[in-house]
Amino acid sequence: LTIQSTINEERTRLWDHITQMENVNHELMPFLSMTYPPDKATLNNQVVPFQTTLFVSVILLFGFLPIDLHFLALDKIVLGEGFYENSSTLLQKFWKHNRTLTDVNEGTLVKDEVTFQPRLPLLGYLLLPIVKLIFEHRHRRLAKFFQSSGKKD
Repeated sequence: LTIQSTINEERTRLWDHITQMENVNHELMPFLSMTYPPDKATLNNQVVPFQTTLFVSVILLFGFLPIDLHFLALDKIVLGEGFYENSSTLLQKFWKHNRTLTDVNEGTLVKDEVTFQPRLPLLGYLLLPIVKLIFEHRHRRLAKFFQSSGKKD
């Protein structure tokens, strides 16, 4: 699954934004949110161990109903350009989410690539359109945030 959109913002400012967990939750709400420990509130400019669980997050439906545990792990971070997540959850044998930022004439191209394998085989058919809707929602929220926040010099 690939979702991409152009956000009218500089890549460095966008990178600072997307690496903050509170902003991840802003993108996900009102449908989902993720818990995180205070020392992992940002991934920007932190030393992050790769290919090991960084933290365990409770996935909350509508921000309050626990529906899954997410064992967040990263394969790679390219500062200012993208992250490559390779996690698992109670429901997913694997959850791979790559988010990359690329400079374009109109701002920054944000590209999310997601692949996952549910532990229950037929669950994938149900989850794929839901995951697609959630990532489309995330891109709309991200675009709206930068549209309303205005440029800061």
